[in-house]
Amino acid sequence: MTDIFQAQDEHWSLVREIRLRSLSTDPRAFGQTWEKESTYDESQWRARVQEAAWFLATDDGTPVAVVASRHEEDSPANERELQAMWVSPAHRKSGIAQQLAEAVFAWAQQDGADTVTLYVGPTNQPARKLYDALGFTDTGDRWQVDDDDPDAAWTKMARSV
Repeated sequence: MTDIFQAQDEHWSLVREIRLRSLSTDPRAFGQTWEKESTYDESQWRARVQEAAWFLATDDGTPVAVVASRHEEDSPANERELQAMWVSPAHRKSGIAQQLAEAVFAWAQQDGADTVTLYVGPTNQPARKLYDALGFTDTGDRWQVDDDDPDAAWTKMARSV
């Protein structure tokens, strides 16, 4: 049975486990690398859990999916950003991603937001299809992840909550 819950301080090692698995399984899906995040120590992981709302999906206690959300300092007060969404390949197309997104939407509303945004890579068509199905739309804004690669502009999408 799959459980969805918001990670608390004591869940930092589960967040680390699933985040590093996501980076090693789908390295091009994120604006970060396993090589960098695998060097973070316990205090850095604990700080990450405190600085964002992390939601985990577990199957019999094993983390199988993750998403984070936070208010970015350079974003309007009414926006929260969905980040680091990942579902293990064996659990994809099971509805877990939608459940995680719904948890983010509910948290964002409770946190005073009326909009959730995200960035998706230009070649990540499965994620783009999911975000379209969840009601996100292209804002027209782009995030240039790699200044040396003109094709590395990630699409900003938004959805009202």
